[in-house]
Amino acid sequence: MDEPEIDADAEDEWGNNLCDVTLRDLHARKCVLPCGDIHVCSDCCQYAVPDRDGNCVCPHTGRITGRVCEARTDHSTGRSTFSVDPDATGGAPMGGWRKKVDLKKASAMAYRSAAAIDDSVMPASRLSAKPVRAALKRGALCVDQKEQAREDLPKRARTSKKDVWSSSTLSLLVDEASVTLIKMLGKPKNQPRPKPAAPAAPAAAAVDPRLLDRDILYNAALRKYCKERLAIGGLPSLDDVHNISLAVVAVVVEEQRKQLEVSAARCGRVSGLTFKARAARMAVALWTGACQTPYLAQARRGCGAFKPFCCGAFIAMKRGLTLADGTVLVPRCDEFSDALPCSRTIAADPVLKSLHASSHRGLCTIHRCIASVDAKQARGIFAEAIHAARSF
Repeated sequence: MDEPEIDADAEDEWGNNLCDVTLRDLHARKCVLPCGDIHVCSDCCQYAVPDRDGNCVCPHTGRITGRVCEARTDHSTGRSTFSVDPDATGGAPMGGWRKKVDLKKASAMAYRSAAAIDDSVMPASRLSAKPVRAALKRGALCVDQKEQAREDLPKRARTSKKDVWSSSTLSLLVDEASVTLIKMLGKPKNQPRPKPAAPAAPAAAAVDPRLLDRDILYNAALRKYCKERLAIGGLPSLDDVHNISLAVVAVVVEEQRKQLEVSAARCGRVSGLTFKARAARMAVALWTGACQTPYLAQARRGCGAFKPFCCGAFIAMKRGLTLADGTVLVPRCDEFSDALPCSRTIAADPVLKSLHASSHRGLCTIHRCIASVDAKQARGIFAEAIHAARSF
């Protein structure tokens, strides 16, 4: 075979020396057959056989010598019948592709299952349960049948809402009180369309904490007054010092009033989330104290329901609720009274009607709990509720 001359320094496109590549290719073409003959594979290899991809492959050297040429028929489109795409060869099997079973693992599981079988024991057959036909109710049951049916029914386990020492129970009570308050307020009343907003005023500056401290303000004003008197060569006057003290008190009172107005504006209206969260916590705090009173601890079933109790606590905000010594348990809130729906709306909505009707029973429960203890003891029992009422 005549090979073209190759420069010793020539390289291919991948940077390999062409002499080394040609030498390795010549060694790959030559092999010894089982009969002892030396076979040099070329493009016209007589031993080449076609594979499934349409290539002519020599079985001795493994080299691809060419492609299979097929005779065209009348129905031939000119496309090759071979494809390298494994999904296009025969299509998906019937039922779709599935994971191949691990035969080794399946054999091990079968061996372990067979070892656990006792051949000396006859396996018992499983009897299928017969379907139970529902009995048809024909008329009303007798008295003895009613008692028997009532005893057979399992009783549903109910969670006691008087277990106020559990944090999970308290969180559930707060959520239920919030939902009850939202339902009591109902849909917001129709309000007139607001007028176009005026240009926004510049934001008020934050309150300086030093203006709320009388000592710091008084010492700073007194130092400034003394420096001014020394600058002009005069002596301090007791009358001026007294006037400075009165002016400092007036400034502190004014700043405290401004801070209270800012905090009241941040609390929001009745429809805000802040008011609803505080009202719910106040109702739960009132319920926590009522559970410690003798009346609610010994009350019969049905008297200590939590939802009517919450309704009574919320309705008490219309006029307020105090202890015998004047301590406020539930503060009066005129905005809440204005936000409550009117009588016609309550009568038209069954949910509102039920909640507002049960508020009377809740108020009675609150008054009886307070009356079951003396004034001094009530102040200690409802300490948390008193603290919650001060947040309003």
